[in-house]
Amino acid sequence: MARGRRPGPAQSKVIQGNFRPDRHAHGPRVDTGLPPCPKWLDRQAKKHWSAIGGQLAAAGLISVIDGDVFAAHCDTVARFAEVCSKLKDVEQALDDTPNGFMVQSALFTVRSKLFDQLLKSAREFGLTPAARSAIKSPEQSQLPLDGWADV
Repeated sequence: MARGRRPGPAQSKVIQGNFRPDRHAHGPRVDTGLPPCPKWLDRQAKKHWSAIGGQLAAAGLISVIDGDVFAAHCDTVARFAEVCSKLKDVEQALDDTPNGFMVQSALFTVRSKLFDQLLKSAREFGLTPAARSAIKSPEQSQLPLDGWADV
């Protein structure tokens, strides 16, 4: 079910005249930091864990209790890359039925589902531009407006 409009960037709210820094509440405080990488992740997922996890921890966007959700995100990234490597061109995205009709390949369907899961989990950690516009990291007391307040 929809929860209303997605949050827009603070710069556009300044221009529209409805920016309020007191509306950026963030919920309960938890210890930020990168949780330990689970042993069950494969090599590709662990690579993503170390590449992105450190940046999330430095920005204060991941906590020590987010390990399972971030592990699921890393696993989805690895599976998506694996399926994409098997679908190199359009011909591999199509299959023939016994009656001779062309249908979408099962791998293409899996890739589409993985992409949807990837975007959903990426939004949870602020890994999309739209998701980052709604994030106020714990270190920020005031959102930097980069000169937009003077407009």
